[in-house]
Amino acid sequence: MERVSAIEIAEALGVHVRSVQRRATSEHWLFLIDTDKGGQSRVFNLRYLPEDVRIQVARYRVAGGQMIVSPAIADAVEKARASKQNQAEQAEVERIRRERQHAEFAQLLAEKQDVAYGRRDVLRACDSYLKAAAADRKKDGIAEFCALYNNGEIRLPAAVRGHVPAVSVSTVLRWQRDFRASGLLGLVNGYHNPKQGSTSLSKEQQDLAIALLVSRPHCKINTIEQGMQARFNGQTPHCSAIRRFVNRWKIEHASLFLYRTNQDAWRDQHMLAFGDASEQIERVNQRWEFDSTPADVMLVDGRHCVIGVIDVCSRRFKLLVSKTSKSTAVAALTRRAILDWGVPEEVKTDNGSDYVSDHLVGIFDALRIEQLLCPPFTPDAKPHIERAFKTFSHGIVELLPGYIGHNVTDRKDIEARRSFAERLTRKREPGVEIDPVEVRMTAEELQVLCDRWVEAMYHQNKHRGLDNRTPAEMVRIWQGTERRISDERALDVLMAEAPRRTCTVNKKGIKVNHRYYISDALASLDLSRMKVRVKLDPTDFGTIYVFAESGKFLCTAIDPLRLGHNRAEIAAKSKAIQKQIMREGSKELKKLAKVQAVERIDMEILEHREAQIANIIEMPKRSEEYTTPALTEAARAVAAIDTERRGQREMDEIIQDSMIHAPEEVVSLARRQPEEKVVLIFTDSQRYDQIKDTAKARGYITRDNWEWLDEYYESVTGRMYYKLEGDLRRRWPMQGTGQVEA
Repeated sequence: MERVSAIEIAEALGVHVRSVQRRATSEHWLFLIDTDKGGQSRVFNLRYLPEDVRIQVARYRVAGGQMIVSPAIADAVEKARASKQNQAEQAEVERIRRERQHAEFAQLLAEKQDVAYGRRDVLRACDSYLKAAAADRKKDGIAEFCALYNNGEIRLPAAVRGHVPAVSVSTVLRWQRDFRASGLLGLVNGYHNPKQGSTSLSKEQQDLAIALLVSRPHCKINTIEQGMQARFNGQTPHCSAIRRFVNRWKIEHASLFLYRTNQDAWRDQHMLAFGDASEQIERVNQRWEFDSTPADVMLVDGRHCVIGVIDVCSRRFKLLVSKTSKSTAVAALTRRAILDWGVPEEVKTDNGSDYVSDHLVGIFDALRIEQLLCPPFTPDAKPHIERAFKTFSHGIVELLPGYIGHNVTDRKDIEARRSFAERLTRKREPGVEIDPVEVRMTAEELQVLCDRWVEAMYHQNKHRGLDNRTPAEMVRIWQGTERRISDERALDVLMAEAPRRTCTVNKKGIKVNHRYYISDALASLDLSRMKVRVKLDPTDFGTIYVFAESGKFLCTAIDPLRLGHNRAEIAAKSKAIQKQIMREGSKELKKLAKVQAVERIDMEILEHREAQIANIIEMPKRSEEYTTPALTEAARAVAAIDTERRGQREMDEIIQDSMIHAPEEVVSLARRQPEEKVVLIFTDSQRYDQIKDTAKARGYITRDNWEWLDEYYESVTGRMYYKLEGDLRRRWPMQGTGQVEA
C-alpha cells in the first residue's frame, strides 16, 4: 500500500495542511492512524485518493527525485491523466457544438424562435411543479402537470399558450430530452428527430427512386416500390420508408424538382430576377412589348385570343380581341397604338409565326422600327407584357360571364359550383353536353370592355415599377417628342395585308391569290425578271398596290372581273404603250450599235488574240511513234485509196489533153455528154441538204424525195438530223397534195 501523509499532499498541492484535512473530511477520504514518536497522525492510501490529488503527488515525488511510485500506481496515474485530457477534449467539443447551436438558432426566423422560447417556459413550469408536488414517480407528476396545463390551471403568459396550446406526457419527455441535448435549437419544430436525414434505402435504391420520380413526376409510391421489387428481386424496404425518402428529397430539392417537371412554374417562382428589365428604358415609346394569350372567357362565337402591346417606359397598355393571333391582327393593334401613342423606336416580340411573318416584318422595316426577338421559350424576356396580362386575366376577367378559369383545376371548380338540382332541372338536348359556363358576351362586347378597363383602371392604378405613379401620370409628365404620322391613309396602305413577300410581273399581269391584276402602267416595266411587292387594298377587294423591291411605289393594279372593267380596252392600251416603249428603246439601241461599230468586232477579237501570241514560240516536245495493229491496217487502206485517186487524176489529165487536140464537134459532144449521161454520186448527207434547199426554194417536197426521207430517217445519220432539225415533211407538203405530215 502506497502511503502518503497530509503534509506531503499539502506540499504537492501547494496548500496548507489544514486545507488538506478539511477536504479529506468533506470528501471522506480513506485513511489509517499511524503512531510514531510524535504521536498519532493520519496517512492516506494513494490508490483511493481523488484523481487530481494522485497526479499532483506523483509529480511532486518525481520532481523531488523520489521514484517510489509503483508501476501500478504510475499506470493508474497515466490513465487518470489521459481520462482527464479526454474529458477536457469532449468538453471543448461540447462547447463548440453548443456555440454552433446558438449561432444556428440565432439565424432562425423570429416565429420559430418564439415557439422554442414558449416550449422552454413550459418545461421550466413543469420542473417547478415537480419540485413542489414531490410526486413518487416523475412520469405521474408530468401527467398531472399536463392535465392542469391543458385545463388552464397553470398560469403562463398568453404568448406561451399561443405557441403551446396543449401538451402531453410524451411531448414533455421528448422536449426535455431534446433540450438537454441541443438546448433551444432542440425545441424548434422538426429538429427533435434524431434520425432526420437518414434512410434505410441503399444508394442504388435511392437512385432508382429519384430517377422514377424525375422521369415520371406523377408516379405513385406503390409504383416505385414495385419497380424496386422488380429491380432488386424483392429485397426492398417498406413502402413507408420509400415515402419518407421521396418526401424528404422533394423538400430538399424543391427548386431542382420543379425545374425538371415544370420549367414555367420554376421560372415564375425560383428563377433569380436581380436585374431590372426596364433599367435602360429612359424614353416614352423607346420600346414596346407584344404578346398574345388565349382569353379565359368563352364568347358567343367561341373562344378568342387577346393580343396586347405595352410601352415599357410609361406602362401604357392596349388590348385587341381577335379570333386567332395572326399577323393582320397584330398589325391592326400596331396601327391603333401608333395613331394613339406615336411611332416606337423598337419592338420586342417572340418568335411566333404571327410576329415574324413577312407582312409584319415588312411593316416594321418600312416604318424603320427595330424588331427585337426573344430567345425561344423565354417569356421572362418580355416581363412587362406578361405581368400586364396577368393583371388583366386575374382581375376583371374572373368577374365576367363566360369565365372558364385559368387552368383545368379552375375549370373543374367552376363546374362544381353548379348544384345537383340545377343539373337535373335544366333541359338537355339529346347528345348535347350542358356547358356549366354562362356564355353571353360577343367579341365586340369584350373588346369594348377591354378598352374601358385599360383606360379607367390599368392606366389609373399606381405601379410599383413606376415609383408608385400611374401610366397616365408618366405620359403627362413626359417632356420628350413623340413621332407622329399625319397621313392616316398612308399608314393604312403601308399596313395592308401582303399576300407574299414578292410577286413576279409577267405578260398576263401580277398573279395574287390565283387571280391576275393588270394595269397599263405595267407596260413600262421589264417583264423578264421584274419582282415587286404587293399589298391588298383593305377597302377595295379588286385593287392592289404595287411597290418595287426598294419600297418605291409603282402603280395600282386591278382585277377586271371583280371591278367590271373592260379587259380588252386595258390590254389594247397597255400593248400600245409597250410597243411605243419598245420602239423607242430599240431605236436608241440601234443608234448605239451604229456608233460603236460592232460589225467587225469578231475580227478585232481575233486580231487582238493573234497579236498576243505572235511572239510566242512553242518548244518542241520529245515524242515517239505510236501504232497499233488497227492503225497499221487503216494506213494500208489510206494508201490504197490514195493510189486509186492518183490513177483517176492521171486518167482525167489524159482525157483533157486528148480533148485539146480533138475536133470541135467531138469537144461539143463531150461537153454535152455529162448533162445527159453522167450521173453524179452524192452521199446521203449531201442529198438531204439538197432536198432541204430545194424544198425551201420551191415550197414543197417531191414524191420521190418524200419516200426517200422515210428510209433516211431510219438510218443513224438520219436520226441525228431528225433530232437536230426535226422532220422536213412537217415543214413543207408533198408535191401536188398540199399535205403536211402530222
